[in-house]
Amino acid sequence: MFENYGIDVATLFKKAENYRKKLKHPYVGSEHLLLAILSQENEVSLHLKEYGLTYQIFYDELIRVVGSSTKSTDFTLYTPLLKRIIESAMNDALDNNNGQVNERHLFLAMLEEGEGIAVRILLGLDIDLDTIYDDLKISLVHHSNKKLEIEDIGVNLNQMVCAEEKVIGREEELNLIIETLLRKKKSNPLLIGKAGVGKTSIIEELARRINNNEVPFELLNKRIISLEMGALVSGTKYRGEFEERLNKIIKEIIEDKNIILFIDEIHTMVNAGGAEGAINASDILKPYLARGEFKCIGATTNDEYYKYIYKDKALERRFFAIQIEEPDENKTKEILLGIKKDYEKHHKIQITTQNICDIVTLASQYIKQKSNPDKSIELLDMICANKKRKSISFQDLHELNEKIHQIVKEKENYIYKDDYEKAFLCKEKENAYLERIEQIKNNCENKIQYEDILEVVSKKVNVPLLENKTEIFNDLKNKLKKQIFGQEKAIQSILKNIWGYLNNNTKPLSILLTGPSGVGKTQTVKVIASAMYKNNLIRLDMSEYNLDTSINKLIGVSAGYVGYDDSYIFRQVLENPYSILLLDELEKAHPRVLNLFLQILDEGFVTDAKGEKIDFNHTMIFMTSNVYNTRNVGFVEQYDHTLQNMFTKEFLGRFTDIISYETFSSEILNKYISKNLHNHKIDQNDLLKEAECDKYGLRNLKHLIEKYNNEFAVEKLIKNMV
Repeated sequence: MFENYGIDVATLFKKAENYRKKLKHPYVGSEHLLLAILSQENEVSLHLKEYGLTYQIFYDELIRVVGSSTKSTDFTLYTPLLKRIIESAMNDALDNNNGQVNERHLFLAMLEEGEGIAVRILLGLDIDLDTIYDDLKISLVHHSNKKLEIEDIGVNLNQMVCAEEKVIGREEELNLIIETLLRKKKSNPLLIGKAGVGKTSIIEELARRINNNEVPFELLNKRIISLEMGALVSGTKYRGEFEERLNKIIKEIIEDKNIILFIDEIHTMVNAGGAEGAINASDILKPYLARGEFKCIGATTNDEYYKYIYKDKALERRFFAIQIEEPDENKTKEILLGIKKDYEKHHKIQITTQNICDIVTLASQYIKQKSNPDKSIELLDMICANKKRKSISFQDLHELNEKIHQIVKEKENYIYKDDYEKAFLCKEKENAYLERIEQIKNNCENKIQYEDILEVVSKKVNVPLLENKTEIFNDLKNKLKKQIFGQEKAIQSILKNIWGYLNNNTKPLSILLTGPSGVGKTQTVKVIASAMYKNNLIRLDMSEYNLDTSINKLIGVSAGYVGYDDSYIFRQVLENPYSILLLDELEKAHPRVLNLFLQILDEGFVTDAKGEKIDFNHTMIFMTSNVYNTRNVGFVEQYDHTLQNMFTKEFLGRFTDIISYETFSSEILNKYISKNLHNHKIDQNDLLKEAECDKYGLRNLKHLIEKYNNEFAVEKLIKNMV
């Protein structure tokens, strides 16, 4: 019977029935409805209270006049009068309140009937019914003609949430929020946590519980309305308009009594509307929050809380901070298992429990800039969309849609010509094409494979390591052997270290490549970046970092100095941890810069100037140095002594490995020339003298070979033309 009414009115009817049972009366009448209205705090009960009528007074008078029976009945029947009152209230609501019946409509309809036990008791108590009727009628017209402004610019979360979509794993936080709302003082919860941990979802779960009557009695009829500062400020062009609008909204909330205000990103209100000479939104809200005139829930991140709200002690005292921690992998899996049915229904793709476990594990391991459960849910959605895109034959669908478009035109032409038989045949063809489209959609592969998950994660983090570690490693080995000449021992050592890192990357891989200039140290790192990390190479020439202040280029400038908000080098690592960091000519760097890498090589992270943690555990760090120029291979005493003169033992001890590159022998250089030099007129010995390989390595020799090869190619072209 009550499906067309709101929660408030349905609650009134239910209470009226309960009072009928309590008093053991045979019928539910107008007196029981009025008793239910007086038992709640609403406009009618507050208005009647001004005339000296309370719930207890009316209850006692009802017992005195009507009494109570000794027998009770299980059947709930409404008196004809009460049915007329409800029907009249419904008609009145259709005229001036969009069909939404409330306690004012019911009480006014009761007075308009002019009879019944409720009216007789009110007359017996000398209540001025005419004055009350006029006041409530005016109030009803006022409320019905103008919608609340907060309902225009805010979002009613009670209407948005779905009864079946339950938030999982947040019982403690929800209980703490409910307890805070029930408190007498400091009853405004403030949710603090990283972006993506589910702060807004928790408030939506609270709205769902209110709808399902799963909260204490004091919160049963509450509506949670979300208000954005952007919508509040929008349209306020002139000075004073913003303050006027906000004060009006606050008064609406106070008068309504059943609204709980929710402000997401609540730190934005600290400066909202605060033009020169004006006060901001937080200054307007503070007095009302201090007096507890309405309930307000806020949500913000840790950084914004300490940057804006914590500094404003008066505002900070108005709220009770509740820390929302990021759920661990097990809780995240529970959350995704709880919502997977919705994604299966939307994408028409089967999602298994193993899929969920793989998605959460890979998201936690490879996506570092976001928090669970947001990043895992986003990854699940991306995988389903990617699978759907690959499974459907878009060419077939396009052809079928074209045929449907043509057949619809033909059908319309036949209908226009009144040739309904041919139009019917066209309609049958159209239905056949539509069935074929549905078959294509339903017959597509609808199961997620592990390879599908790896593909999407690889694209998202821009790293191919997930596809096949062995295949990638073998590809790297072949590229190094082809492109790096004469450094077999060094390449073998590098490959050994990389393979160990791929299978156990608890710390960043850090390798120091030493040897003379031009032997292939930097080129080796470029090949590794190309084969493994899609050219995600951050190359630093350490000759540019030879000053004491050069460290600011890496981790940013301290607060209070020029350039504090500018970008810095390690920001690239923060945004994409799967990179290769190359420090060329390490010996030219300032000692303060080298000391910065002590923590990076040992702990795997560093903190930037803004206090943000930068993780290097998925970054390969290569450093090159040519502090020693010798043909000796390996870690001989003379070589170690030279390194220790340039770098501290503490610094050298942090590296995963120190690998030396050989100086090229005459035999190796001659092989390189024979393989690459096309101009046979050039004498190899003369070429070696000109290249000065002892000083420049292969670099100068390579340039000379390219020069002579180009000359030879031009001569050959001219000869052919002649």
